Amino acid sequence: MQAANIDINKIQKGDETEFRLLFNLFYPRLMSLACRFVSDAVAEDIVQSVFVMYWEQKATLIPDAIHSYLYKCTQNNCLNYLKHQAIVLGHEEEVRLAEERIAFQSERSDANELWNEVVERDIRKLLEDSIAKLPPKCRQAFELSYFKEMTYKEIAEAMHISPRTVEEHVQKATKFLRTELKDILFCLLFLLR
Repeated sequence: MQAANIDINKIQKGDETEFRLLFNLFYPRLMSLACRFVSDAVAEDIVQSVFVMYWEQKATLIPDAIHSYLYKCTQNNCLNYLKHQAIVLGHEEEVRLAEERIAFQSERSDANELWNEVVERDIRKLLEDSIAKLPPKCRQAFELSYFKEMTYKEIAEAMHISPRTVEEHVQKATKFLRTELKDILFCLLFLLR
């Protein structure tokens, strides 16, 4: 997704109007990403903190890397939150193992292409099977939001329903999938970054 209609140079100079346009463009996408791993309330806090970090560092960031920066920060903050929760709940070992798996994959991603493809295919199959369990309208709204990266307004027009109904469908789907896929969230976090 491109931020073609947003002047990043103006944002770097402190233009709040242009920053608001960037926020409005990326906020729903980052919320969708964060809600895959954490509750809606936590996701909201994480996404808002990402925008605060961006605003504070705006002058030093590379304009062409804004999309990557926002997504990476959101994913990292989700992982940090999950790590903190795991520690609070006494599951440090699970976090350590997940980090080791992620590090192993990162270090050997080129040499282990086949292994990566097998793992990714298996996880995607689990994800597809879980998505298939959603009610049709709920599934359609979710897929258009997550996979086609359409806004709620665009989805509402395509499905001939209100944006609020689209939001309810996406939230319902996200909640269901978080429960359904709770055992593979760390793997999904790695694969979707």
